[in-house]
Amino acid sequence: MAPTRRVTVAVVDDHDVVLSGVRAWIDGDPRPIEIVDTAASIDGLDPRLAADVLVIDPRMGGEPALERIAELAAAGHRIVVFSERAEADLARRAELAGARAFVRKEAAEGQRRLVEAILAVAGDAPAPAEASPCRPRLSEQELRTVRLWLGGLTRAAVARQMGISEHTVKQYLARAREKYARAGRDASDRIAMYREARRDGLLDD
Repeated sequence: MAPTRRVTVAVVDDHDVVLSGVRAWIDGDPRPIEIVDTAASIDGLDPRLAADVLVIDPRMGGEPALERIAELAAAGHRIVVFSERAEADLARRAELAGARAFVRKEAAEGQRRLVEAILAVAGDAPAPAEASPCRPRLSEQELRTVRLWLGGLTRAAVARQMGISEHTVKQYLARAREKYARAGRDASDRIAMYREARRDGLLDD
């Protein structure tokens, strides 16, 4: 569904190639979504431009900028974290800081996922259906895969630990996402799946 109004975006990343790439993705999208500001740091954003969504690399200069993200979220900004790193711990900390979505830069279909995340966070994509009181029933292998992946392992590391192929790991994760979707619960990215799995008591504290 196309957004019903223009969505404005500001992008914060200390790599020019990323800023250029995200601008090209958004400029090439037929929907009314527009970049109004880019900066190499959060302090470099123009305070006069109030974008609907901020897309932020959480590791500018090599250090996590989660405290600044928390400050922005507390001030009412809607934030999509766009990260080169995919550790579950970073996704979890970004969520706790107030980020609305977490998208990995090198993920397959990264362009589509980033644009869709921006639109969803802006409030123009259909909201996730109300959570079902019924917990999705994951198979033993699906559950183990989800726990290992959300515990911080890469898909390749999960595959090695379980003695299966990385393709099978991807299949198990896809099935888990599909089961959550059928229950009306969003588990489309790492933050969302972590939130739902923790809600269901599937993860150790």
